[in-house]
Amino acid sequence: MQSIPNGDLAGRCDLVTDVEDAVDPATGKGDIDHAADFMRLLAPPLALRLSVSAAAGGRLFSQINCNACHLPVMMTGASPLPAVAHQRVALFSDLLLHNMGALGDGIEQDNAKGSDIRTAPLWGLRARTRFLHDGRATTVGEAVLGHAGEGAVARDRFKALNAVQKQQLFDYLKSI
Repeated sequence: MQSIPNGDLAGRCDLVTDVEDAVDPATGKGDIDHAADFMRLLAPPLALRLSVSAAAGGRLFSQINCNACHLPVMMTGASPLPAVAHQRVALFSDLLLHNMGALGDGIEQDNAKGSDIRTAPLWGLRARTRFLHDGRATTVGEAVLGHAGEGAVARDRFKALNAVQKQQLFDYLKSI
């Protein structure tokens, strides 16, 4: 019986072989492998063509320092799959933990303290209706205003923008 970090749960798992557990002898893959391949090879959301307003918002994104944590482009590492190895990805994240002060959810795990949040990727933001890692913000503006700790500088610079500049920034974020 396998030991699992959350306790000895393996004994409670379904140990009966079912049709979905079958492995294709030609590929050596089962359904879970196919699902993992699908997720691994799923294309990122395509960016939209920038309007004049969105282009101005892109410049503001950098000027107010959003790009310090929401890096516009990252490189993938080595992979046995050439399609995903060493590729530029417009993720808009550094994938790192940052002390976000009051924005944190209080959950502590390994080295992450309750105020630490992993930088959420912003790609595909236009398809979301809830924002932040836990969905507590209902608008992008609300999410930005929720930044604290290491995100406070960008938040305060955002607050200083006029209404037109804020709209330009939102137009940019809806394009990525």
